[in-house]
Amino acid sequence: MTHPRRLLLRAALAASLLLAAAGAQAVLPNNVVVPPPVPPVPPGGGRLLLEGGWAVPLGDLADGLDATPTGTGSRPGFELGARWRFALSPRWSLGPSVHFLGYGDATGLGTAGDKSLAASALVYGVEARVAGRGDRRQWFAGIAPCVVHRRLSGPGKDHVTLVDDASNGLGVAARVGLRLGTTEISAVYLYNRFSTYGFFASGAERDYNWDAAVLRLGWLLP
Repeated sequence: MTHPRRLLLRAALAASLLLAAAGAQAVLPNNVVVPPPVPPVPPGGGRLLLEGGWAVPLGDLADGLDATPTGTGSRPGFELGARWRFALSPRWSLGPSVHFLGYGDATGLGTAGDKSLAASALVYGVEARVAGRGDRRQWFAGIAPCVVHRRLSGPGKDHVTLVDDASNGLGVAARVGLRLGTTEISAVYLYNRFSTYGFFASGAERDYNWDAAVLRLGWLLP
């Protein structure tokens, strides 16, 4: 005769096996087996963003051409760029990017006043981005170390002698913004300072402040 404890143990084991089987699959009345739900796809996918904005020059860019030794007299312009965003988790992501900033020219130069001085920057960066919780509406912030290619072309300080020079160096961009569905709006500050013997040559190395603020719109592509 089987001991009562062994019967209880066997009954408990059978019940646990039945519960596990019931959790693993469901059987419909017509004996069709339904598989368990598929778990959500983990982070690791990427999305392409197209970005554009209004770029406001600061520092030496905003100073008048005749006001300071390093001023360029630039005016507000535009920004165009693209980014590939790679998700590390539901809230954290990395995004390599490239952006072109074309500032408004300083005009009225040359002997006839028909020439202009153009300043621009090409920015290559990798942004670390953190986002708040939410689906359709989500706040976010990001910081991006970057390599900046700066260019200045046109008449220089005497309004006649042509300048066509470039400088490469490091910078950093920081921003905060809001995502609404597949659209992003953000405020960006580009820290872009460097020293060079070029641009407005004086025989000595000069320090330049080419910081900029950008109001940026972005669109996530499918």
